[in-house]
Amino acid sequence: MTPSTTGRKRSRLACQTCRDLKRRCDGARPCGTCVRFEYECIYHEGKTRKSRRPQSLEHTAPAIKPPTPVAVRLMSAQASPEDAAQSTSGVTPHNQTRSLEANSGSAFVRKLALRLDPKKNPRMHTFAWNAFLGSRQAKRIPAYHTITELLSLQRMQELATVYFQQVDPTYGFIDRHEVTRHIQLRWTTQIVQQAPDAVLCGIAALGCLFSQVHSDQVELDLVESARILLEQSMSTPATVTSITAWLLRVVYLRVAGTHYEAWMASSMVMHMIEAAGLTVESSSESALPSTRQEVDSETARRIVLVAQHLNIWMSFDMGLTRVSFSNISIMMLPTPRPGDYTYEISELLPFSIELDPERKPTAVELETALHTVLNRAHSTPPTVLAQCNLALCLCRRLRSLEVSLTESILQKILVLTTNGIQAAQAILAARAPWHHMAYVPFQIVCVLLAIDTVSSISQLRDAMQCLKDISAVYNTKATEDALKTARSLVLLHQRGKEMFASALNDILKVCPANPVEVVSEASPTLSDGTEWMDGFPMDFSNLQYFDIEQFLNPGFFWNAGSNGMM
Repeated sequence: MTPSTTGRKRSRLACQTCRDLKRRCDGARPCGTCVRFEYECIYHEGKTRKSRRPQSLEHTAPAIKPPTPVAVRLMSAQASPEDAAQSTSGVTPHNQTRSLEANSGSAFVRKLALRLDPKKNPRMHTFAWNAFLGSRQAKRIPAYHTITELLSLQRMQELATVYFQQVDPTYGFIDRHEVTRHIQLRWTTQIVQQAPDAVLCGIAALGCLFSQVHSDQVELDLVESARILLEQSMSTPATVTSITAWLLRVVYLRVAGTHYEAWMASSMVMHMIEAAGLTVESSSESALPSTRQEVDSETARRIVLVAQHLNIWMSFDMGLTRVSFSNISIMMLPTPRPGDYTYEISELLPFSIELDPERKPTAVELETALHTVLNRAHSTPPTVLAQCNLALCLCRRLRSLEVSLTESILQKILVLTTNGIQAAQAILAARAPWHHMAYVPFQIVCVLLAIDTVSSISQLRDAMQCLKDISAVYNTKATEDALKTARSLVLLHQRGKEMFASALNDILKVCPANPVEVVSEASPTLSDGTEWMDGFPMDFSNLQYFDIEQFLNPGFFWNAGSNGMM
């Protein structure tokens, strides 16, 4: 055949999906690649061809100033229409799916398992999403009772104290003085009010959860009674009290419930917040119906930010759509107050919002966000775990863009993962089963295996010990599955290393160090060919930026390419 008939032909016009995937496009409509892999085939007509030369992060764009902690934009729709169009123009189905997978820790675990053992196809499972996954509610059949039938006044006050000591410092959206007043009034008048009673049931249920390792019948009845009261009030317009009760239910379900139940409740809260007009700082800004006058701006602000934080991360974890607000305004952050750390959670919110798969942050923007998050100082274990969770997600997003992180960033990540493990141990010691108590250590195990350096592997012992300790105290199927899965991942990693070592050993056997001379069996140690390594450190002592960990790194995941060693 002539060269003209055997040479491959390049299409004059490639679809956007093939451009993003860097695959050859045949120019058909739809093209062969999109038909084969069931992608959406999109053509952008009339665009000039641009250079796609890759650049390092240091030279692609100027440094971007991180978001200020003064205010939070609830949605990108506040930007101009031109900016909004520009931010979404590059969002293709493939890019959006890739972002969804990177945001989800569960998808990351599955991809890591496939990398360690390609022959298996493990199903996606949200390991260690919390320490219970509904097991606390599955032990007994709950029943509805009024709050005064379930608890004495003294017991209610004790559980409220636990709530304000353990939960409120992290998710502070309730006025303690108002709750104390209502408790006294409720046990005095014995009048049942749906929304206020649901608030008290929610506070008491969380008090039980954070004060006892195992659930009792009272805790289950409190959760069930709150649910029934809230469902009965769904036909009436949303009020601040009913929203507060629903948000308490979301917090409980996130810590102890199942995925979809918690996500559905969280989505409900977000819709109620919008319907009540709490996203508008001043009721005079909108002519729409609003219950904003029922509550002060600080409390409304805290309700919105806590609800949004929970909804965003539940949606990310499950790969589902988050609820965003349409009647939006610039939401000020909560005012810091002694013993309260809700503002630390809220300051992470702008970075979380930018990870929405509908958006398209650049690699430079993601790296700038990662720099900022890694350099933050958090005060309490729950907020440290939230910081660690966000940083790991940013790392996954950067990896999805095929960005190699520098050695300095990797070291900061390892410092933060160490802090995350210590925070989880502190939470366990306090018997405060926050949802990230098991989830973050499990994700840390996966990330350490993926980084795969001497420093990261050395941290595995502490991370695995943390999961083991959690499983020993909160002995549930969720914690057992997380520990077993983490151990399986470590075992697969070990077997992979053993296969590499075996292959290298076979090569050394085939190519001995001195093939001409006959090696004496009496002194095998003199013929292993390693004598030259005695001077190895001296040979490289004059090289700048040499890192033996990078030299040994197989380069799968966040391999630092700062010195050109891949």
